[in-house]
Amino acid sequence: MDQRTAFMEMSALLTGIYAIVVDPVDRALSESTADEYWRRLAAAFPDRLPKLVDAYQRVAPGPLKPETGDTVLQRLRAEPEFAAHGFVARQVVNIWYFSQFSVVENDANAPLLDGGFYERGRIWPVIRAHPTGFSDQPHGYWSEQP
Repeated sequence: MDQRTAFMEMSALLTGIYAIVVDPVDRALSESTADEYWRRLAAAFPDRLPKLVDAYQRVAPGPLKPETGDTVLQRLRAEPEFAAHGFVARQVVNIWYFSQFSVVENDANAPLLDGGFYERGRIWPVIRAHPTGFSDQPHGYWSEQP
């Protein structure tokens, strides 16, 4: 399995956003995002992120499917690398949902680094909103009730 596929599958498993690996359109749109998220996270965690992805590849039975996700996640959580690099796993979730991540463990006041795709954050559909300061609606759309 190539690095992008492994990272995207592990990301889907950790976030619950399986569409990035099972939906052909979403996957195609998410590949460039995954490449950039990998680049930024690998720069911040050059030793830790690859070990986490390696642990995922050891427990992955083949292409990730939503129906096998819970089993694969249990296997991943049982891996020593997952326990050792749980902070990095949380940053994978953060970057996909918020396009932000932290590099400082155990410091709630640590600055967040930009993931580069704020408008693509997966949190926006969850909260049924558009990114603050970004909209694909025409000017003035907010003045009329839905």
